[in-house]
Amino acid sequence: MGILLVFVRTVAVFIAYLGFALVGVVLRWSNFISEKRRHDLLAGFTRHWARCSCFIFNINIRVVGDMKISSGSLIVGNHIGTPDIFVLGACFPGFFVSKAEIAEWPLFSFLARLGEPIFADRNKRYQVKEIIAQMRGRLEEGCSVILFPEARATDGREMLDFKSSTFEAAVRAGSVVVPITIIYHDGNQPSIACWDDVTFIQHILRLLKNPRLEVTVFVHDPIKGETDRRVLAEKSWRIIHETHAKEVKSGD
Repeated sequence: MGILLVFVRTVAVFIAYLGFALVGVVLRWSNFISEKRRHDLLAGFTRHWARCSCFIFNINIRVVGDMKISSGSLIVGNHIGTPDIFVLGACFPGFFVSKAEIAEWPLFSFLARLGEPIFADRNKRYQVKEIIAQMRGRLEEGCSVILFPEARATDGREMLDFKSSTFEAAVRAGSVVVPITIIYHDGNQPSIACWDDVTFIQHILRLLKNPRLEVTVFVHDPIKGETDRRVLAEKSWRIIHETHAKEVKSGD
């Protein structure tokens, strides 16, 4: 059954992603519409791709809180693995800040580039100003930006401190920050969703073999009016961590 499920899902991923790639190519190189309109369409394109991915991998999302957030919000959440992208992408239209390594993944990299994420290389400190400028530009256009401030995936049992530098984009754009807590309920420690200490291929194979993945997305109240990026990062971490710690403890 496991091998058959992997085969069926692999075929489904190939067919679906090929279709999204064709649509993405048209949107990416559409010169007859404004950049803002193209970004709006690409954000919607990314959301449909994420929802399709959730369907293929049978990821069932339960949302606690109000999903109706204002456009041009900075959405920040804890990071466990690749399903986080599918889950938050399915819940909110927006652009991801993605690690540069994604650009090297087979198939996923091409689709990721079509969605015009903001690539961040953690090894290049000089790139931070450029990343902040790109994030600010999207936010000021009214496009939401989705960020994992831990800057790496974890095993889901503990949260890392948030990197505060990219929160400067929300400060400069005058955007609200929406903290999100992601909790998986597959009963494994670490979760099947976890991408920590395994290769990308091993991580994806685990997801392909897993029959169903339950996840709860806690949408917290937006943080408004904060002008210090460090304080903003700390407030976001504290809000997300409070729910994360409670949920992890109750699941033990």
